[in-house]
Amino acid sequence: MTNRTVHAPAPTRRSRPIELVAALLAAAVVAAACGEQPDDLPVERPPIVDVEPEPEPEPDDDAVTDDDPDALATDDEAEPRAPEPDLTVALTLTEVATLDSPTAGAVGPDGVLHLADRAGTVHPLTEDGAGEAVVDLSAETTTESERGLLGLAFAADGTELYLSSTDPNGASTITAVAIVDGRIRPDDRRTLFRLSQPYANHNGGDLHIGPDDLLYLGLGDGGSAGDPLDAGQDLSTPLGALLRIDPRGGDPYAVPSSNPFVDEDDAAPEIFAYGLRNPWRFSFDPVTDELWIADVGQDSREEINRIAFEEAAGANFGWNRMEGTLPFEGEEPDDHVPPVYEYETRGPQGCAVTGGVVYRGRAIPELTGVYLYADYCNGTVRGLIVDADGEVVEQRELGIDGGQVVAFATDADGEVYVLDLGGAVQRIDAA
Repeated sequence: MTNRTVHAPAPTRRSRPIELVAALLAAAVVAAACGEQPDDLPVERPPIVDVEPEPEPEPDDDAVTDDDPDALATDDEAEPRAPEPDLTVALTLTEVATLDSPTAGAVGPDGVLHLADRAGTVHPLTEDGAGEAVVDLSAETTTESERGLLGLAFAADGTELYLSSTDPNGASTITAVAIVDGRIRPDDRRTLFRLSQPYANHNGGDLHIGPDDLLYLGLGDGGSAGDPLDAGQDLSTPLGALLRIDPRGGDPYAVPSSNPFVDEDDAAPEIFAYGLRNPWRFSFDPVTDELWIADVGQDSREEINRIAFEEAAGANFGWNRMEGTLPFEGEEPDDHVPPVYEYETRGPQGCAVTGGVVYRGRAIPELTGVYLYADYCNGTVRGLIVDADGEVVEQRELGIDGGQVVAFATDADGEVYVLDLGGAVQRIDAA
């Protein structure tokens, strides 16, 4: 069988949904292709709005600067410098909670890490584990094949919670839930975005607030195998792309005027970057703002992409002309951004990459600046060190196994959690 489903919640390489048999997946694919679908994006193009950047802080004449040695803090006051990354550091996983099938996590305005469960619920992480659900979309979500509640993010100003899920018809949907006085109001919500999916796999679904406080959504190429719709290189569809929208700038949203394709009549204005097969987890480095995208491969390559934020708008990551650095169909695009790291599909590292985060916590200084990732089919958490020129300095296993790893989450202190689709939420700690 050549039709493979990958990732969240069924990141296995071939047509095998998580916890479902292959026959059910086949039925789900047929249903998605033939059944009634909801409306797509708004018939009218969403408004294009200018997004005001955060004002630069006024210079402080009394501020400490590197070129003012007399004003530098004493050794006792200085921030300790992180040691050089050390991928041999001894680590352990500490289980902090269990859910039926955790899929994503994000920190709320109260500083609490909130966890998404695939069936459609959101839970705060407490000292005693996962708390009671603060949002329940289970009646509006399907978990067939690679579907479910796949991502969540909190607005930069703390006024809304955004949930990325698939509705009962399989459409990729973003729901905005109101937050009033720091409290999530589960009954006060609106549909922000909806896009029909032609197949049941390659939904993508990861969701993050970027360094510019805008909302980013990663979408797969629409599914099946080999990108039969040619969505990866088709700018007229949001499929196979990383989208950027302003969720509060219009009804139901607006498109930032700085998006790279807003002036192209036939292009989906929401597209920020494209050429993706199934971006199963992307993230922004909270220190450098660099964008990291892990893209699940077809037959040959699992790839990890890293690009500077200021260079990311309009980036073409190559699918389906390329699979990693290898030709797949047709010629390599002139503007192809190759992966910073890739590995063999169904090789010793696994079969379906799960993207992670750059570690910026304090508990394990040896991991500072290290990109942490895993593979759904392997489970071993790995570290990747890449220099400023995009050259891989080191990559290795970190000696901890997270199980069916479908996501990484970061708490308010920068500490990293590994989410196992089998139920466990585990924090990476020093051994």
